Amino acid sequence: MTFHLRAFPALALAAVALFGGRATAAERPNFVWIVSEDNSVHYLRHFFEGGAEAPAIEALAADGLTFNHAFSNAPVCSVARTTLATMCYGPRIGTQFHRRDFQPPLPNGQPTVYGALRRAGYYVTNNSKTDFNFVVPEDTWDESSKKASWKKRPDAEQPFFHMQSHAQTHESSLHFKKDSLKNRPSDRDLATVTPPPYLPDTPLVRGTQARYLDNHLAIDEIVARTVADLEAAGVLEDTFVFYFGDHGGVLPRGKGYVYDSGLHVPLVVRLPKNFAHLAQGFERGTRVDGFVSFVDFGPTVLRLAGVEPEGTIDGAAFLGPGVTPEAVAARQTSFGYADRMDEKYDFVRTLRRGRYRYVRAFQPWLPDGLQNNYRYNMLAYQQWRELSRRGELNATQAAFFEPKPIEALYDCEADPHEVRNLAADPAHAETLHELRSALRETMLGLPDLSFYPESVLAERAAADPAAFGQAHRQEIARLSAVADLALRPFDEAEPGLRAALSDANPMVRYWAAMVCTAFGERAASLAPLVRPLLEDDSPVVRLRATEFLGRIGAVEPQPLLATLLNETDSPIFAAEVLNTIVWFADHVVGTAPVDPSVLKPQVRGDSVARRLEYLNAPGAAAAE
Repeated sequence: MTFHLRAFPALALAAVALFGGRATAAERPNFVWIVSEDNSVHYLRHFFEGGAEAPAIEALAADGLTFNHAFSNAPVCSVARTTLATMCYGPRIGTQFHRRDFQPPLPNGQPTVYGALRRAGYYVTNNSKTDFNFVVPEDTWDESSKKASWKKRPDAEQPFFHMQSHAQTHESSLHFKKDSLKNRPSDRDLATVTPPPYLPDTPLVRGTQARYLDNHLAIDEIVARTVADLEAAGVLEDTFVFYFGDHGGVLPRGKGYVYDSGLHVPLVVRLPKNFAHLAQGFERGTRVDGFVSFVDFGPTVLRLAGVEPEGTIDGAAFLGPGVTPEAVAARQTSFGYADRMDEKYDFVRTLRRGRYRYVRAFQPWLPDGLQNNYRYNMLAYQQWRELSRRGELNATQAAFFEPKPIEALYDCEADPHEVRNLAADPAHAETLHELRSALRETMLGLPDLSFYPESVLAERAAADPAAFGQAHRQEIARLSAVADLALRPFDEAEPGLRAALSDANPMVRYWAAMVCTAFGERAASLAPLVRPLLEDDSPVVRLRATEFLGRIGAVEPQPLLATLLNETDSPIFAAEVLNTIVWFADHVVGTAPVDPSVLKPQVRGDSVARRLEYLNAPGAAAAE
């Protein structure tokens, strides 16, 4: 799967021209996006057994379509919302890092979906969250504020697009104090609340899950009020109403991780009677099994509005003239990505095709449970880690705090919580090979900019990441080939690694050292070739060499890492170094305690501050 330029028919451009660039509501539909934050399908009864009751959302579905397989392309808000706005995959345009340390412009001045609608005559409002990872064009909204509303359009005949976001289900709603569940218990019988198998089944986890389910009732009330407002104004049957979550849920191992729990979102679209012809062939009250992703939402709205998208986008409409139910049913693939989440660095890609999800970890030594300060504000996260440190988890529950498999394959129908990795199962070898190849093709087709660390992208590509990627396609393909040496048996990979470790290109050396770290002790024979990289001209190469040699016990890593941290003038590289410092301190047993007093960076930034706060906290960074 590669990205495509989608050319849509100009269904209503003549009407726009007739009205001087403004279409009336009678000629084009309105759109309302109701977005609940941090909410995967697992917590709504309409999608998943054991989820919260949601009569308003279910009523919305009865008058429209339920999409059984809708996916955010990223499991965190800023990256997900950027994908929605741009209709582009983040790793292609340089917007894949949460939170942004640099903000690139859109490629070639490409508009957002909101700006495109506004130029086509729509009144476009947002209430009120944006959280974008790019320089936002000035003409994006008519209004974006806590008071923004479609009701404020100057002409009642003007069609509108309105996006509203609601934080009742946001992660922060579960950052409560220890006595909160006792003082404000759920009305739910905790015996009916079943945690996923990767979480410990404790009263705290059950109580947290019950609180989260309760929060969905508030979202359902908001949906009911929004529909009632549209009906009272006489515009409900002129308006496509989308309800969806902005990425996965926030119980541990949801938000931030590229499993279904982090990417599979609820999506219901109400079909207005006056514009039902624009979704010809789709029956109200039915479920759609075809796969749709956030890159597709904007193109869908534009097609329904009769507006041609500008520039190069990565999505395709799943409703609108010319889009048949059969064509949507044939869509069976979704691409997902996870890079930096606040101060926590990683590089993971996934492809869901049909019932199977393939996950490729490019830094498999980093456990999912690596410290992220915001995540660990949740008591359930804290308890999970404490039980891990005490050795009181089963193998499924403990996996979160251990190195990740370099590749994983899950049957999401037989194993909806993705705890049984089928990658080594000979019965699934063909599926593994197909999805591995498809993911590689997708990443090279973009091309995926995360083959460069964020600090390098900020230095070399910030002015136009998309153009940088196109200009460096061949180099990215070469870096991908080096990275894929980690998928081979070591004796097959060793010759290529030996050559790559002494390559003239620092990014090739960077990836060779990364692959050595992935192999760990199996690559110990390459330590003499890696050791000279401790003096490499490239700081990122020195970092990765230290990481490998420290992992196999060939050097004491923390003093070397402290020097890298204290000498850099890049806050992004400082954050990358601190990621490794915390990994050694927390997860490399007994070999790499850290002395926070020697960490004296000359640069600051949010990620640096978060890491230093954690490392200086009492009891932090204790080796497990």
